[in-house]
Amino acid sequence: MSDPKRDSVQHLEEAREVIWDALQMLEHAQRVLFRAGDCYVARVWGDGVRRVIEVTERMADLNGDLTAIHIELGRLSRTDGKGGEGGEGE
Repeated sequence: MSDPKRDSVQHLEEAREVIWDALQMLEHAQRVLFRAGDCYVARVWGDGVRRVIEVTERMADLNGDLTAIHIELGRLSRTDGKGGEGGEGE
């Protein structure tokens, strides 16, 4: 149930902030995984390196998806902020 004291733009902006935080955490996780990959390479080239690369590639795809969602929420909040509740005009 939505909070009657907040309008849709406020909810959209909160969602954008949460997505932004998720992007920051994902980027941090990628840096940590790259360091793990470096450790594998320094010791032995093997399946560990391949799996780390695959996971970081999937994370990069997810990062792109989250960025697209963040941008779309920004567009929606700007549109909704101009037209009020309902989002007409799209």
